[in-house]
Amino acid sequence: MGEVSRDLQYDGAEGKLSIGPLRYLLVRPNMLAEIQKEIEDRLGPKSSEYLYAAGSSWATGAFRRLAAALADEPEDLAHAMCRHASELGWGRWEIAGWEPDRQSLGVRVTGSPFAESYGQSDEPVCHLISGAVSGLAESLFRMPATCSEHNCVAQGDPACFFVATGHDLAAGDSWGW
Repeated sequence: MGEVSRDLQYDGAEGKLSIGPLRYLLVRPNMLAEIQKEIEDRLGPKSSEYLYAAGSSWATGAFRRLAAALADEPEDLAHAMCRHASELGWGRWEIAGWEPDRQSLGVRVTGSPFAESYGQSDEPVCHLISGAVSGLAESLFRMPATCSEHNCVAQGDPACFFVATGHDLAAGDSWGW
């Protein structure tokens, strides 16, 4: 577990788990899958937008902290963010496409805890990761980005595959969910 295991702190008196200055909570992926399914039951297709937004917000904050600590080149920061997500248990993230001139980022995730816990599905289910990859792309390209999950373990694929694309609104790109 590398970096995370060195920074992991547990305060038994307070019941707090921290990595560096940030507090964490251990939650089993099946609990998140149940939350996702309940949201889907109540909100239908719109539920994916909320999970996507949460993932994007997480990635944007994590990227900002990594960028401040590392001050690396964008591609190096993308790899660092993938290592960070992997160390936190979000599956094994790998850059599977990097085209900065086209504002395009591909990320392959093996062992997605969201897909594995969700179970079989006709549609991709890793909305939190999709949002996180979008937030990563927005941070890297410094422009709004959208992401879609092209392959998902819950659909029987061997890995989940995400493609994020930046949208230069000043150049007239259209952008939306």
